[in-house]
Amino acid sequence: MGVITISREMGSEGSYIGKKVAEQLGLNYVDKQDLAKVMREYGFSFFDEVYDSKPNFWERFDFQRSATIDFLMQTMTALAKVGDVVMVGRGGFGLFRDYVDVLHVRIKAPFDLRVQRQMMEHGMERNEARVHLEKYDQVRKSFVESDLHLNSNDASLFDVVLDTGIVSPDTAVLWITEAYRQMMTHGRFGFETGTSTLEVDPVLFKHVQGMFKTN
Repeated sequence: MGVITISREMGSEGSYIGKKVAEQLGLNYVDKQDLAKVMREYGFSFFDEVYDSKPNFWERFDFQRSATIDFLMQTMTALAKVGDVVMVGRGGFGLFRDYVDVLHVRIKAPFDLRVQRQMMEHGMERNEARVHLEKYDQVRKSFVESDLHLNSNDASLFDVVLDTGIVSPDTAVLWITEAYRQMMTHGRFGFETGTSTLEVDPVLFKHVQGMFKTN
């Protein structure tokens, strides 16, 4: 009943790696779209209004953003308590950093390589891709620092840090799956509390369990 959190830079192939890891280990894969689905189904009525608003949701500082972040964290906590999940993005490494059964992974890549990947994937011109990545990096940095009070570039916050400018995404998948198996056998050194002890709203917990059963 373990958890893998994957923090990734845009263009680092982190989402691809997360999906492949989940597939290899038989775990559920959860990203922004899945979190949004749970929150909408649970009745978080103004999720779309806030999340898809301009300015970008992550740049806003108002009551609705605060309420959305709070419920986002509750949803992620319910997912972690259910377990057997690969959770991509949204600062999971900060929420669950003190648990024995959570593997924290950081996927990065050189900026210019990430620019090239954005150009190929989305058909962008080089300057457009550069501006897009710079904006994304700044917004996500602000979220992690302002809401979680952490630094996603601090390697000490992660159990595994991989650079896909050096290690291929498929090799990263192999290494992460093996690290997870080792963690589930031996635990994370220095930690004793498991995610089964997380306190969550029981209705939300059952809702998440139901979502996994239908996947």
